[in-house]
Amino acid sequence: MKSYGVAGVVLAVGCLLSAPSAVAAPSKFGLEYRVERASSAKLSLDTCLGVAKRESAKLGYAPAVENRYPGQLAVFASGPAAGGASLMVYCIAVDQKTAFVVQAIDYSQPNSPAAKRTADRVHAALLSASQS
Repeated sequence: MKSYGVAGVVLAVGCLLSAPSAVAAPSKFGLEYRVERASSAKLSLDTCLGVAKRESAKLGYAPAVENRYPGQLAVFASGPAAGGASLMVYCIAVDQKTAFVVQAIDYSQPNSPAAKRTADRVHAALLSASQS
């Protein structure tokens, strides 16, 4: 199997997120995302993934997807058991940095305060972990 590296994985994830769904989704939904980077000495991929999982659990979300590409990428997705929202966190190794993308979606309304709170909470926890 050919490896495309982190850039290829990020491109593929972006394509998946923008691809039309086979299942109809609401025409308007709330999307919040935060992007940051930190020293990999302070925030490793494993730590980033662990923080994402812990904060998701504190929100009462059920894990849905966890994929690891050692030394390159960790992806975690979760959502409430009743549906209607999702949280995705991408932890990406780039040189001596760990970049992370937090994406919160509320499928019920645009400009969602709940999506904003979720993205802010997970982003803040990752920033805190990167400063310890």
